[in-house]
Amino acid sequence: MLDPSLAAFLQEGLGIHIGTRNQRLEPNGARALAVSVEDDGAHMVVYVAEIAAARLLPDLADNGRAAVSFGRPVDDRACQVKGDVVGVRPAELNERELIRAQFEGFLAGLERIGIPRAGAANWAQWPAVAIRLRATAVIEQTPGPAAGRPIS
Repeated sequence: MLDPSLAAFLQEGLGIHIGTRNQRLEPNGARALAVSVEDDGAHMVVYVAEIAAARLLPDLADNGRAAVSFGRPVDDRACQVKGDVVGVRPAELNERELIRAQFEGFLAGLERIGIPRAGAANWAQWPAVAIRLRATAVIEQTPGPAAGRPIS
C-alpha cells in the first residue's frame, strides 16, 4: 500500500497531522513529528509528542482508527493515510534521532517558504509516543485534479 516512492516522501520531513474521533464522532488531532514506514509497506509508526498524544490516546483506545495527513510546505504535495491502530507505546531512545531529523526537515521546509524556524523550533518533541498503524487507504491531497482520489 505504501510503495517505496511514497514511503520516501512520507519520511522526508513533512508537516504531519494525526486525526482521531471520539465516540460522539467529534474530531481530535495533534501535530505529529515524524513517521517511519515499515518494510512491508503496510504499516507505519507515527511519532507524536507525549504532551500532544495524551488527548488522542482515549480515542485510539476506543475505536482504533486514525487519519494521518502529510504536506510538504514548498510545493503543497500532500496525501492522507487512513489506518487501524495496532499498537501504542512510548518512543524509544534510539528513535529520538529519527524524530529530530524529520522535524528538522519540516522546519527547513518552512524556512524555504519564508516562515522563520523560531516560530516552531520550541514545539515539544520529546518524550514522544509511537503509534503503529496498518494503512487501510491512501488518498491524494495535493491541490489539483487528482485531489481526493485513492493513491492505493
